[in-house]
Amino acid sequence: MILYFDNLITNIPLNPGVYTKLDSVRDSCKAYSNKDRYDVTLYTLASYAEIDWDEVVIVYEFGEDMIEKKEEFERFVKDFWPNAHIFYGRSDNQKKFQKRMNFINKLNGEWVFYAGNNDHPFVAPNKKILNSCLDKAKQLSKKHKFISVVYCHFWEAYHTSKKGSAYREYMALKPKILEETPEYFVDFFYEIYGDTIQIFNKKMINYMVFSEDLGEGKFRKIEEMTWHDKMKRKRVDQIAVVPKEVICDHFDGYGHTVNSAFPVPVEYFPPLFIPKGFFENNIKIRYGYKDYKEGWVNINPLIEKYSFEDEKGTDMKISIDEIPLFWKKRISKIDINPNLNKEVVEERVRAIKKLMRNSPEPIKNQSFLFRIKFKIVAGNYVPYFIKASLRKNNLIKKFRRNFYMEVHKKFKSTLYLRKDLVINKSF
Repeated sequence: MILYFDNLITNIPLNPGVYTKLDSVRDSCKAYSNKDRYDVTLYTLASYAEIDWDEVVIVYEFGEDMIEKKEEFERFVKDFWPNAHIFYGRSDNQKKFQKRMNFINKLNGEWVFYAGNNDHPFVAPNKKILNSCLDKAKQLSKKHKFISVVYCHFWEAYHTSKKGSAYREYMALKPKILEETPEYFVDFFYEIYGDTIQIFNKKMINYMVFSEDLGEGKFRKIEEMTWHDKMKRKRVDQIAVVPKEVICDHFDGYGHTVNSAFPVPVEYFPPLFIPKGFFENNIKIRYGYKDYKEGWVNINPLIEKYSFEDEKGTDMKISIDEIPLFWKKRISKIDINPNLNKEVVEERVRAIKKLMRNSPEPIKNQSFLFRIKFKIVAGNYVPYFIKASLRKNNLIKKFRRNFYMEVHKKFKSTLYLRKDLVINKSF
């Protein structure tokens, strides 16, 4: 498998105002305060060092605020991958992506882990689920042309694949579920599912980059090319393997959903953070204690609130066995509460996972479901010149706002964490 990392690295916001609520989380406590995108990029690349690569291709560019870090960055990359292919100047149009793919096509490896974001670290505790999904993809590629594995944005990908999920019914590009196992879904898409969170076989990613001449337009990610009018609604018959466990996670969590029909609450699905001492190989883990200790990563699934909500809260709510793989060699101390009731903790961890997979609840109101489908189909197939007129008069924005309010009202009481999910506080 080939790692293809292609990004602009800067602290200058590309989409100002999108992560307003996330900023309040980052400002609320020390543990979650990491904002520097250079550190986040190094953190992400360090996580990828745990994965076995045939080749590593790093294409990058710094904003004006970081240009002095060029040599330091390349040394960091070479420490992990001495034979990495490093290119300065991120891809931002079709011709540049074609140039990169022409180079990648000559390299060994049939699968391309396309990292079009610099903040999606590999956070799984092992490589089991990644390897399982990749093995299935390889098996499928013997009979099918276009194959991918979805490696990030777990909540969205999972609920896109889950039958009856309110989120799935809301999605315009809905897959047909070909297979479901305890480890993954196998989804079939008639149109391109090109999100920049996938491992593609070379045939698939080459199709996305080369199949149409898209002119001189600006494309910061390969997925943006699939949004072009020439690429939309083209029959491709793509098959995607969707994991049932987290492989990679977005450093900023689900902050990008804040203005969508299904905003994912930060209180229940928090962003990531860089643990204190990570770059010094001096992470200290404190597990299962009621009180909070500065300078340590405090983990306790039995505590109700996170540290960004309450100074007495916890940094993480996971099992001790779920600590990210790439942390382990950087941990200097682990302090586990000897009085901890392990059975209670594991029960609570299972309840948290069940919540993630069961919310939002399935749609039962068929009239409401029909209206969702009608609005999605109508919105997708309105001729471009009509859409342009609607945009000019802000009618699309008004339509979305009214539609989102309707969805929110419908699922307000059942969308996320329910009060009957009891937190057992016995130690």
